[in-house]
Amino acid sequence: MTDPVAWTDEEIVAKIREFAGKNELPQPAPAAAADELEAALGQPMPPLLRRIYCEVANGGFGIDGDVVSLTDTGKWYSDEESLTDIYRRWSQPPEEWDIYPHHVVPLVTLGCAIWWHIDLRSPQGQMWGWDPNALCRHHRLFPQRFTLAEWLTDWLQGKRTFPTPPDVPDCPDC
Repeated sequence: MTDPVAWTDEEIVAKIREFAGKNELPQPAPAAAADELEAALGQPMPPLLRRIYCEVANGGFGIDGDVVSLTDTGKWYSDEESLTDIYRRWSQPPEEWDIYPHHVVPLVTLGCAIWWHIDLRSPQGQMWGWDPNALCRHHRLFPQRFTLAEWLTDWLQGKRTFPTPPDVPDCPDC
C-alpha cells in the first residue's frame, strides 16, 4: 500500500455515500445493532466504522465491495452473515486459534481465505491481514501499518491492496 493522501472522516463518509448512491448497497444499520456489537466488545468500535455502518451502508463498500454487513441484510458479502456473527465466533475460537487476539476480527474477504481484519478496540481501526496460505499459524494474522481511514482512502482512490505478511526469518515454521 502506498501512502494515501490524508482524507478527513467527513470526506471519506461523503465519498462512500457517493459510492453507495451508484451501487445497490444495503440501507444503514440501526444504531441498536452497533450498540449490540459494542456491548459484546465491551467498548466502542472505531468511530469511523460505526458512522459508515449507521449513516451510509450496512456493508458492501470497500475493496471489491466485500466489507461484511454489521447485521444480516440478506445480502452477504462473504461466507459470513454479519460482523456481529463473525465477532461472536472469533471471540470463542477453536483451540488452534487460541493465539489470536479476539478483538481483531475479519472485515473484508479477498478470496482464497485471505482477509482484511480490523482491530475493533483501536479508536483508529488499525488494519490487520490474515493469510493462512503464507505463514505458520503463529503469523497468519499480522498487523499492517495503516488505519481504517487510510485503507478506505486508498480504496476510494482506486487502489486495490492486499495484506502484506511480515518477514519472519527466525521462525522455523514459516
